[in-house]
Amino acid sequence: MSDRRGAAIWSDELLDTVDRWEGIENPPMPESRKHKDGIRIFRHDFVENYLSKAHPITPLFYTLPFTLWALYRGIVQGYSGVWGTLGWMALGVFLWTFVEYALHRWLFHLRLPGWGGKMFAFMAHGYHHEFPDDKMRLVAPPLMLAFLGAIVGFIYYLVFGTQYWVQVFGGTFIGYLGYDWIHYYTHHFRPKGGVGKWLRQYHLLHHFDPDYDRFGISNPLWDVILRTYRGVGN
Repeated sequence: MSDRRGAAIWSDELLDTVDRWEGIENPPMPESRKHKDGIRIFRHDFVENYLSKAHPITPLFYTLPFTLWALYRGIVQGYSGVWGTLGWMALGVFLWTFVEYALHRWLFHLRLPGWGGKMFAFMAHGYHHEFPDDKMRLVAPPLMLAFLGAIVGFIYYLVFGTQYWVQVFGGTFIGYLGYDWIHYYTHHFRPKGGVGKWLRQYHLLHHFDPDYDRFGISNPLWDVILRTYRGVGN
């Protein structure tokens, strides 16, 4: 049993689920399978309904303005010109593919000791593995994205400097938006063939295969490079 620290924040339903949870490498528990739409996480209604959930269209509203700013800064203000701006943004999209892989493999599947470590793992990504059909907790809520975005943006500022970091970051936002929507697509659409069907199969195998592999969601590039790729027929 948990020591119930932070019980004033978390719902009893969440705490009971974490108590029973045996780790992200296991399939959803029988009790979890009964809750297709997920469970309540926070006690406070405002936090639960407006800060911990996000409609799949939500990321567009906070990625599009930044991407437009990157285009304006690069082209209109003349920081990098048309082709330079598009090139820096393309680099940002490419860098996102690694950020996506790295977060998924080394943060979201991180194993930490103790009940606190178990709670972190569950909140970071375990919830999604337990309740993969919860449509409102599939894309990152604004607060989570703002926190991760601030870290990535600061790194870009240090690496690319004041002249180019916004353009690169704008491209990363495009990559992130594509990832979010592809992830939603793999869970809630039923493509009959082509790339869509393959991506869905590839990602769902990640969910239900106990091996640690197939961490790419929008594409398998870094799985191939870092040897965590396994085909959908294996």
